[in-house]
Amino acid sequence: MKKSATIQSTEWLTPKQLEIEFGISVQSQYKMRLRKNYEAEAMQKQKPTPFVKIAGSGRILYNRAKINEWLLSSQIGV
Repeated sequence: MKKSATIQSTEWLTPKQLEIEFGISVQSQYKMRLRKNYEAEAMQKQKPTPFVKIAGSGRILYNRAKINEWLLSSQIGV
C-alpha cells in the first residue's frame, strides 16, 4: 500500500506539499536539511531548514510557521 503524500493538517507540511506551496524541490529540501550537520554555523550563508523527523518512520515534516520564519530570516537586501 502506497503512503499518502499529503497530511490532513494546516500546521504541518510534507516535503511534497512544501514543494508545491513554496516551490522548493524535494531534492533541494534534502540538501538544505543537511546544513544542520555543518560544524560552523557562522560559516553558513543561510540557516538550516527547520524540520522534524518522525522517529521510527523517518518521515520528514515541516512546521508551516517555522518555514515562514525561516524564509523571512533568509531575505537578502531587506
